[in-house]
Formats: sequence, structure tokens, C-alpha cells
Amino acid sequence: MSEELTSISEKEKPQVRKTRRRRQAVFALVTMIFAVAMLVQLTRLYQKQRSYKEKAAVYQKELLQQQERAKEIEDQVNYTMTDAYTEREAQSKLGMVHPNEIIFREKK
Repeated sequence: MSEELTSISEKEKPQVRKTRRRRQAVFALVTMIFAVAMLVQLTRLYQKQRSYKEKAAVYQKELLQQQERAKEIEDQVNYTMTDAYTEREAQSKLGMVHPNEIIFREKK
């Protein structure tokens, strides 16, 4: 009887080896597929991140330009509320002068 058991186990050893090899091969294949999928996803995420950084740089530049423009507009508004602006506009558009002021004009 022990001969039968040893002969059966002797026969099963190559089959067990094949099964182990198949499992290892399947595991290696699944691992490789997973690794490739992760690499593809990482590449896509890197490209998106680079695109977002470029957009952020453009928006930051535009923000700075708009802040400068807002400052210029604020300065212009403040200037229009001064007496110097009122006087200059009165002289240029209405032709008004101070009481003791003499105006010299060229002949055309």
C-alpha cells in the first residue's frame, strides 16, 4: 500500500509544479497589467497637472494685469475729484481763465 501512495504522490509532483507555475505566471501577468494601467493613469495625471499649472500661470498674469488696471482706474477717479482736474477741464473745454491771467494765442 505504501508503494501505491508513493507512486501517486510521485505522479502528482509534476502536476503540482505546473499548477504553481501557472499561478505564478497568472500573478505576474496580473501584476504587469496593473503596473501598466497605473503607469498610464500617472502619465495622464501628470499631463493634467502640467496643463493646470500652465493655466494657473496665465490666470495669475491676467490677475496682475487686472490689479494694475484697477489701480490706474482708482488713481484716475481720485484725480477727477481734485481741484487741479476741475481747473484743467474748465480751461481746456470751456476756455475759462483766472481773473489776472493773460492768454497769448498764435495767429493762424
